[in-house]
Amino acid sequence: MDKQNVKKRIIVVGGGGVGTSIVRGLVKALDPSKHELTLIAPRPQFAYLPTALRVLVDKRTSIDRMFMPYDSIFGAFPGELKLGCVSSIDENMSGKGGRVVLKTGEQIAYDVLAVATGSSWQGLLAFPDKQALYEEHIELWRDKFDKAQNIVIVGGGPVGIEIAGEIKDVYPKKAVTIVHNTKYLMNDMYPQKFRVDLERRLRRRGVKIILDDAIEGEPRLDSNAPLKTREGTSLTCDLLVTAYGAEPNTSLFKFILPTPLGNKNYVEVDRTLQVRAHQSIFAAGDIVNIHEGKQFTKTSAHAKVVVKNIISYLKNEPSMKGYKPSNEIIAVSNGKKGGATYLGVLWGICFGNTFTKIAKSWEMAGVRRNNLGLDIP
Repeated sequence: MDKQNVKKRIIVVGGGGVGTSIVRGLVKALDPSKHELTLIAPRPQFAYLPTALRVLVDKRTSIDRMFMPYDSIFGAFPGELKLGCVSSIDENMSGKGGRVVLKTGEQIAYDVLAVATGSSWQGLLAFPDKQALYEEHIELWRDKFDKAQNIVIVGGGPVGIEIAGEIKDVYPKKAVTIVHNTKYLMNDMYPQKFRVDLERRLRRRGVKIILDDAIEGEPRLDSNAPLKTREGTSLTCDLLVTAYGAEPNTSLFKFILPTPLGNKNYVEVDRTLQVRAHQSIFAAGDIVNIHEGKQFTKTSAHAKVVVKNIISYLKNEPSMKGYKPSNEIIAVSNGKKGGATYLGVLWGICFGNTFTKIAKSWEMAGVRRNNLGLDIP
């Protein structure tokens, strides 16, 4: 084949919210006669983690609510879904293009690479890569919540708050305690009034909250001794839930030089979302070193910049779009019917139960399906 007619190969690694949004954008902009597009994901279905907390607690919630197929993600574009996990990137000496190496040892060449591998969690959100093990993981945690009477959640961020609300929906009489290591819930990216409001709503449901304290070390729950916090508070506990410590899933970058991994192993990117010193690699989502909330609401903005700049890169256009962090927006549910939402506009606007319920329902029913090319029911 004439070298000029060789198709450019674009690979997207990561089948979560950002990765699927990038694919959906690319299929509208690429030319099938000139480009090949591959999505590499660990399983054949999209796993929507914001739904996971309810699924993990409530046996009445169908596991299928977490999963949606990739069947329509490429639309009419002849793309390929490759099931597997990328263990490393082998970049060409020229710095242009290279290969991704799967855990199986298989290598797949790319001209442009987009990485959106998200976060790695501990405990209840540490889902296995293999979908066959998902149901086993979910049933294990459902059984734990069902049998426990005194549940301690370590971490008062969105995950800790939302899991407490889900527990209170299903098991209103069970004792639930959140231990958080700062003066208010969440972090200082959000205003005090919003953080205090979240606390108030939880306390009204009977959730005990211990602030400016922590659980240290690896506590044993198989003894009769109570759980002790750093400040000496004793807690009766038969189920300890870790709701903090999400880390960027960036181990695939560890062998390329110069290393793009910075503080806490986040990927250093330019304003174009190109990996610093590796211009044919783009990164987006939870893994990048941009100072902003790591939330599903950032998905669209990251993906739009990556898509536009991949097209510019393929055309050798000198100018590229820069990413500008947007205002912080977050909706934190407190069970099915409650919660609070913060919009970082004007003076900072806070909304309560009704707005949050609508926002979360729209997010779950609409955005996630649209990202996969599926119809919205």
